Amino acid sequence: MDLVSKILKFIVGLVEHGKSRNLINLLSDRTTSLQFRKQRERLSRHLSAEDTDKEGDNEQEDCDVREPWPPEARKKRASEPAISYHASQEIDSSFSGSRNPSAAGSDFARIGSQHARSSPIASPSASDPLGLTLVYGFPNPLLDIIFVHGLGGSARGTWSWERDPLNFWPPWLVDDPELSRARIFTFGYNANFAGQSTSLNILDFAKDLLFRMKTHSGPHHQGDLAIGEIPIIFVAHSMGGLIVKKAYILGKGNQQYEKIVAQISAMVFLATPHRGSAFAAMLNNILKATPGGSGKNYVAELEKQSGSLQDINEQFRNICGSLELVSFYETLKTNVGAGIKKMIVDKDSALLEYPGEASSSLIADHHGMAKFRNPKDTNYTNVKNVLKWLKRKSVSEDTRDWSFGFSQPKAIEGQVQGGLPVDQRLMNILGISESIDEDLENLTARFMQGSCQWLLQRQAFQEWVSDAPSTSGFLWLTGNPGAGKSILASYVIALLKKRSFSGSCQFHFFLAGHQTKRTLPFMLRNVALQAALCHETFCARLIELHENTGILFGQQKATIIWEKIFEGILFRIPSQNPLFWVFDGLDEAETPTELIKLLSKIKAAVRINVLILSRANKDLLTGIRNLLPTTVHEGISAEDNKNDIRDFVVSSIQRILPGDQAQEEIIQDILSKASGSFLWVRLALERISDNWYTRDDIRAALTEIPGGMGPLYERMTELIANQPAKPYKMAVRILTWVACAFRPLEIVELEVALRPEFQDFYSLEHTIDEICGHFIVVNRSKVTLIHHTAAQFLLQDTSSLPVTIVSSEGHQHITTVCIDFLSDSSKWRRVFSNMQTTQQSSSSTSRNPEFNDYPFLSYALTYWVYHFSLAPADSDELLETVLTFLEETCLLWINGVALFGSLRVLTQAAQHFKTLLKRRVISLAKRSTPSLTLTRDSELRQWANDIIRVVGRFGRNIIENPASIHKHIVPFCPKESIISRSFGSTSRSAFAVSGISSKKWDDCLARMTMGEDQTASKVLCKDTFFVTLAGINGTVVVWSAETCEEIRRFTHGEYVTYMTSSRTSNLIATAGFKTTRVWDITTGEELYRLAKGRHHHTRTLAFGAGDDEILVGYDDCLIQCFDLATGHEKWHFLAKEPGSKDHNCARYMAISQDLTQVALVFRGRPVVVWSIQRSPSTFIQPKRCVLTEDSMRSAQEGDAWNAPEVALWQPGTDHLLIMYEDTKIVEWNVRDDEQSPHDHTGARGMVLSHDGSLLLTSDVNGTLSIWSVPTYRLTYRLKYEELVTDMAFSPDATRFYDIRGTFCNVWEPDALIRSQDIDQESASSHHDTITSEPVIAADDNTRVQITSLICNTSNNLYCCGKEDGTVVMYEIAKGKKIRQVAKHGSSTSVIKLAWSTSERYLASGDDSGRILVRRLEPPSSGKDEWTVFKLLDSRIDEAIEQLLFHTQDGLLLVAGQTNAYVMNVKTKAELCHAHHPDQRDGLWINHPTSIGLLVKVDAVQTRQYMWKTLLPQDNSSSSHLQALQLADSQGKVQRAIRVRDRWLVLEVLSPDPHYASSQKRHIELLDLHKLQSMNIQERNAIDDLAMHVRCLIGCFQDQLVFLDHQFWLCTWAMEAVYSKHKRHFFLPKDWLSPTALRLITLSTQGTLMCPRNGEVAIVRSGLKY
Repeated sequence: MDLVSKILKFIVGLVEHGKSRNLINLLSDRTTSLQFRKQRERLSRHLSAEDTDKEGDNEQEDCDVREPWPPEARKKRASEPAISYHASQEIDSSFSGSRNPSAAGSDFARIGSQHARSSPIASPSASDPLGLTLVYGFPNPLLDIIFVHGLGGSARGTWSWERDPLNFWPPWLVDDPELSRARIFTFGYNANFAGQSTSLNILDFAKDLLFRMKTHSGPHHQGDLAIGEIPIIFVAHSMGGLIVKKAYILGKGNQQYEKIVAQISAMVFLATPHRGSAFAAMLNNILKATPGGSGKNYVAELEKQSGSLQDINEQFRNICGSLELVSFYETLKTNVGAGIKKMIVDKDSALLEYPGEASSSLIADHHGMAKFRNPKDTNYTNVKNVLKWLKRKSVSEDTRDWSFGFSQPKAIEGQVQGGLPVDQRLMNILGISESIDEDLENLTARFMQGSCQWLLQRQAFQEWVSDAPSTSGFLWLTGNPGAGKSILASYVIALLKKRSFSGSCQFHFFLAGHQTKRTLPFMLRNVALQAALCHETFCARLIELHENTGILFGQQKATIIWEKIFEGILFRIPSQNPLFWVFDGLDEAETPTELIKLLSKIKAAVRINVLILSRANKDLLTGIRNLLPTTVHEGISAEDNKNDIRDFVVSSIQRILPGDQAQEEIIQDILSKASGSFLWVRLALERISDNWYTRDDIRAALTEIPGGMGPLYERMTELIANQPAKPYKMAVRILTWVACAFRPLEIVELEVALRPEFQDFYSLEHTIDEICGHFIVVNRSKVTLIHHTAAQFLLQDTSSLPVTIVSSEGHQHITTVCIDFLSDSSKWRRVFSNMQTTQQSSSSTSRNPEFNDYPFLSYALTYWVYHFSLAPADSDELLETVLTFLEETCLLWINGVALFGSLRVLTQAAQHFKTLLKRRVISLAKRSTPSLTLTRDSELRQWANDIIRVVGRFGRNIIENPASIHKHIVPFCPKESIISRSFGSTSRSAFAVSGISSKKWDDCLARMTMGEDQTASKVLCKDTFFVTLAGINGTVVVWSAETCEEIRRFTHGEYVTYMTSSRTSNLIATAGFKTTRVWDITTGEELYRLAKGRHHHTRTLAFGAGDDEILVGYDDCLIQCFDLATGHEKWHFLAKEPGSKDHNCARYMAISQDLTQVALVFRGRPVVVWSIQRSPSTFIQPKRCVLTEDSMRSAQEGDAWNAPEVALWQPGTDHLLIMYEDTKIVEWNVRDDEQSPHDHTGARGMVLSHDGSLLLTSDVNGTLSIWSVPTYRLTYRLKYEELVTDMAFSPDATRFYDIRGTFCNVWEPDALIRSQDIDQESASSHHDTITSEPVIAADDNTRVQITSLICNTSNNLYCCGKEDGTVVMYEIAKGKKIRQVAKHGSSTSVIKLAWSTSERYLASGDDSGRILVRRLEPPSSGKDEWTVFKLLDSRIDEAIEQLLFHTQDGLLLVAGQTNAYVMNVKTKAELCHAHHPDQRDGLWINHPTSIGLLVKVDAVQTRQYMWKTLLPQDNSSSSHLQALQLADSQGKVQRAIRVRDRWLVLEVLSPDPHYASSQKRHIELLDLHKLQSMNIQERNAIDDLAMHVRCLIGCFQDQLVFLDHQFWLCTWAMEAVYSKHKRHFFLPKDWLSPTALRLITLSTQGTLMCPRNGEVAIVRSGLKY
């Protein structure tokens, strides 16, 4: 007892002298020892007096806490007001709307930290409660953060500096905007290590934690979100981390807690003893030695080598894979009394050392790990930043309170669809990878509480936001640069999003420093994503559109995005509540007038209010005045924002000069020069913050600051120039990077970019602040110029400034740095290989997160060519550098870009190459001496073309398998392509390609036939499909634009005269003589049918704006509008003058895109345009396009000498293109009646691209030409001698289609790849194409197409049947022709071939039913050539389905559609024949063991017949093998492959029960050994394999060979149950015609033969690795 008493007195003495408070918890009230209680009371009295003495200091400390910035940060942030974004209460209350201002913010449990201190929820209690306690709440929270204390701690004391309730820090977290919508809880449990004995342990505490989470219910105003409905993050100190881990283990195995545990996303451990603590054993011994005391189970569990800890760690390791884990460890020893300091939890124990664990240290002892002095505490900042990082990983974008008034919207946050979170899936569909709120958050971080209030008093804004029906929905706010327009926009967005408006807000900031965000397509995709995230119906329909069509919008043009997403979906969803769109910086957009045009077209079922903020320039004024005449225009004057500027200045000066009596004088001086510019004020304050040491310094700084932005910028450059040489050079280089960068660089990216010149920055951010004259700001780690006007100032072409940046030289430097960075081939090859391995293991095709480990890599890969295109065009040295890089590293670069996830980078890069070449032509023409590198210019053009071709033919495969660029692509490149020349000898490919004579790229991507000699008449393109119309019965064939394979076909049932498609949906319409029908091309379903009650021909069709009606134009000039749902006429219009007796029939009609005008073309008459009047009350005179040469003709002579033939409306304009009989094209401005004739095109047919920028024409010889519009300059010409029936552009105009006879050709010339980033210096218009000279190409259509193909059993020869009736034999080794074997009629096609086993006989059959058999003799001694002998020439009266030789050659089976024949080859006589009505659905094979038998296999049964009689095996017509009936009642055996001489693998196609025009594929194994028995013949269906098979090919080394759906050649090792298959290589897209896929052949040695444009491509050794 005496010893204990002495120890206690010693401890109290230490505390009294202020040296330790750490052992206070040892003196518990529960202690029965009187001595302990007395000493505790004495200690408590001492501490109370000490706290009283420090009260004044604490108050001062509180003041410091509320200070936004620490003293050391004042200088840096002097000009940036640090106003909390949680000023929503003040925003709401100040708005003069219909809501009660006093109620504003009433739903918020806490608005800002000061409000929290008075809130009953947020105010810390004097006691430390047990259980789960809500500390801070928020309506509709996004995240739960739960704090769990450790041994000897408590729910609040653990988290309070010096255990002072005022220093309880968890509520501080919500002062940060990113954490403002987190609920904060504490969990308390009895963890005192002094007191009575208890049997509780970590398991008990963990169970209690789970129970409390399960049963927790907050106050009513917290909503009904239970714990487990949103993500959860744990923050645990010491033993609390073990409790959390144990709770996670228990919850994983308990069904009642599994939903809660599933929401746990992260754990943050603060000095958690994962492997125990040596201090625990000592503590337990002390507790046991104290009177009345005893050891504690939970203390014992903390000892080193504790069995409980080992058990927790072992179980937790196996289940924590989905968690984000962060561990902090202590670095200071803890004072445990008597001058003794111990490291309570050492680093080894505090770290889990799991893969993926993040760890760091805190400068603190064990207790200080969870206690922070104030919000400026570095340890607190570190922990807070970790929580923000974890929040971003755990919670999708903040959309929970976005109220969309279409219906009762549901937040899609957390939903998963197709294996991906819905928000991620939307981002993939829309091609957006960046945070949609990033720009808004950057601006709101600078927002000042109480600012922008003046806008609320503006009547125009009140009307706009109130959605008064009589007011305009468009408001345009304009102001000078730096007037605070972007901050104002962020304020309006915050107002709309934070208040409970009955609508939703979407926004976009056009940023001059981010080239992508300046574009219209990105803006539309951004707005669509925001709308989809908060509106479930719109989200579902957008995903449905993607699923039905496969369309991805990341690379689509703005017009397509607008039509498909906005007009097709969003605008059709009815609502009583509006959408609010806010667009800031429209003057900084790439094409602002294009956005104005789109906005002028809005016709929606929901009201859309649009707010535009920009500078007022002439183009915008003109565009808005003409296209949006109802727009309300309001200016932002200096008077409007003077109060905001004053508040800004006052706030900043008070921080810079606290307590200075001269503040008001300085403030007035600044305000007198501000002129309404926040930007000027901000820069001026930065200057003052650098010169605040004495009043004289401040006065001097104020005197030196000039008024106006230009002089101020100039003064800033002087400050940079006056620095020593090294910082000056460094500053100029940094300014160059920031001013010329394609997008804002991350600080770590910039550091890597600067590394070749400047290394080992102590702090690059601090360096920038010191040396760059305040031109640059670093916000959220992104480095940007302070304003876009700063870039304009620095890049201006002048030498009078102290610091200027030559743009072209800056781009040259950046190009060189990027190339040098990417040229470390060995390093990047290793890195890319690891990235691909990671990507494949995660089964994700999204952007690889490992790019974050290599700063600057993504920028260098993506944008080096952009900078190259803007570098000096006459730099031969740079050109040499680029060409060397491409020759050595091009494939590796493509590999990296593919890993990054966007091949659009490559197509843009190719276009940038062509842009530079165009500039070089102009630049070099000005040289006095010729360039020595002109020949190398052509190499760069070849690289551009090759890159385009590689993306077009292999893009999908490269994205799926980026490393394939090294292994699989080079052999498929033509021999004269620059890729083949550069990498052909060094390629890692294991296979070789031969047989193709063309050594250059072919513009023809595919050539499809309609089948059955059907002639195609029309072609149109729709999203990811193209559609052909063929035959007299109106067969519509839908093809995949990606693979050029047939998807489905459906029949109108009569000859179709016209076909059209909807611009916004999946509908197409076909018009015949009797009916008009509407179809969904994604399913082939007929949706509507309109009976035609008139005998006149249909000349045009057009869908109504909502696709719920259709306009039909007839040749008698009548236009009818039908309601599709009812089939009834809604209105009609007759395009004739009243009383007219003119009965001329229109030969062509065209309805304008806006459905307001119709153009009629008559033979011998001028083209007439009528305004369509739905209910004509007055007659509107039509307009006539009378050519100059016809204007003087008399009525007797006729109206027009030159007859018009076709008229097309140019999209988005009132211009009509008219083609005349003499091939002249006239562009007629209908509104102004102005004509622009063009008689150089030679057009006999024409079609416009979707956006009207390109015109495709055909002439009388079949030559196709593409002209740029409106210049009508030739861009591309293709010579192809065959008459063109119809043409169409793809939606993105990178491809076009034509119909010639029975074929549809797909053309993809590289000349059509046009950049969106046209070099303005040399481009004459925004529609200009890249190449100055037109590309002239020719396609060899003289080669006769192959219609059948077969290989001999020796694998050295193959024979082709062709469409001219010839049969030709070739050698496989070189693809060399040997000789013609047979000749059918020239008007017939050879469709079937058979080669006997001995290879002596070859049979061929044509489409007329004729069969020829030839005997072949190879070269021998004295004979150098093959000899061919005629044996048989016969014919059957039906189409030939199959030819099959007997195994001993003498007999030939000829299978027709309904009959089978056996012919004796030697006697040339028919041996027998039999009737088989289902012949088309089955295949014949030789019996595997009995030479006298045949086996017929169809979809449902297998039968054996005798060769010589075609009777069943037992000579009885009723006796045959019984069949196993499959699930499908119908089907067709497509292919039958023999494997191992035992198995027959069948590919069976059966009708899809869901889609009548589609087919399902089955793969079945048939054991041929069982054919000898009379038992039921069973088939083994390999359904798991069938889902991967596109078509069976053959057999190689006892493995089944097939093409999968991505057209990889695959092998499967035969087994009873499918497990996996192996991919070898893929086929190029231009090989994938339907004919080629039907005829593709494989030799038994693994050589693949594929027909391609009249030749056979041969791939050798492709299956041998």
